[in-house]
Order: sequence, then structure tokens, then C-alpha cells
Amino acid sequence: MIRDIALSPALELRKLRLGDAWAYSVAGSLTFPDGQSLPLTGEIEVSIVLERLSGQSDQKTIRFSQMLEVLQPDGSKRALPAPTWMFSFIQDADTADVSIAADNMGPGGAARIARAPQVFYPGRWTRETAYANQLDFDNGDFVRNSLKVVGQEWVETARGKYLAWKSVIVSESTTMGRIEGADWWAPELGAPARFSTDAGTPDGSRMRFVATLRESNVLPV
Repeated sequence: MIRDIALSPALELRKLRLGDAWAYSVAGSLTFPDGQSLPLTGEIEVSIVLERLSGQSDQKTIRFSQMLEVLQPDGSKRALPAPTWMFSFIQDADTADVSIAADNMGPGGAARIARAPQVFYPGRWTRETAYANQLDFDNGDFVRNSLKVVGQEWVETARGKYLAWKSVIVSESTTMGRIEGADWWAPELGAPARFSTDAGTPDGSRMRFVATLRESNVLPV
């Protein structure tokens, strides 16, 4: 059902629950080192599932699945290989901050356990919301993440219209390189209504896309 859900952005992040799910429609491009650029389409599904990495009963896992295809010059479509990413997290009962405690980005999809969980989803949203931190793992890997709110924008989706907090994000790591993008956060959904990504791939190509909310079983309160 299409509806205007908010008259102003929500300030507090929803408490994430097992079974929460969000599906996004993806549109963008894949540009190869020789300059050729081909359309990229598909879906991304995000869901909250049982803890699968750290073995800690007080944690849950964010599962991030990508089903992307590249449109070839002859009109055929080629699936773009993409692993399913897992992020174990803790959500603070008081601040609602979501902090990453482990992921599955070690060699061959092995779990990496954080030496100290770091904030990934802010629990409180204002025009001043920002963070920059480094997530250090037990195997010596690290990820530097940053987020900064830069304004508010309306986002039209297949599920409704949301006034969201637009945030610029950057992630840097030895395994994934530098990823830049933007999130349009609707805290009442527990997720962005839209997000964009600009990232390199192992073969030197560049992937750029925008993912817009298509469906979710989360009902705003």
C-alpha cells in the first residue's frame, strides 16, 4: 500500500528483531577496466537471523544477500557472483546503537571476531549524527567505517514515501578496498529506504548502483 508514513524523520532506530526483512530493487552499472560499461540490475535482501558466527547467545546476525545480473551487449544476462555477507551484532538496550561483533569475511568465508564491537547503525538520529571507527578482528584484519548525516530527503519507494536522513558513508579494508556511498535512513524501519554504492571489484572493474526499498515485513510504528 502506498502511503505517506512520516511528516518528519524518525529520531530513534527500531529495535531489530529476528525475522525482520527488507528487499531492495537494484539499478546501476558495472564498468570494466577498458572503459566498457554495462547495465546492472537485481535485488538485495537483508534480514535478521539467528546468531551464526560468534557463538554468543545475546547476539543476532544481519544477513545481506545480493542477486545481481549484468546485461550483456547481446541482450543476455550474466549473474554477478556475490557472497552472502553475515554480520553478528549487539543492539544496546538504552541507546539502540547497533554494533558489529563479527562477520564472515575471513578467508573462504571464515568468521572474523571483533576484538571490540564498533557502532555500525546509529541508534539516535539528528542533523549532527556521525561516527568514525575502526573494527579490529582477531585475525589481524580491520575495517574503517564512517558515517555522517548531510541532510534530509524524501524517498519514494514501492512501499511508501519516507522522509529520511541522508548520510554519506565510507568503508575501507584490506579485503574489500574502499567503498563509498550514501544511505537514506528511515530509523522507524530499522534500515535505509534507499542506499547507493560505489565499489571496486577484484578484477579492477567498478560497480555503482542504487538500491531502493521494494518490500519489507517491518511495519513502522
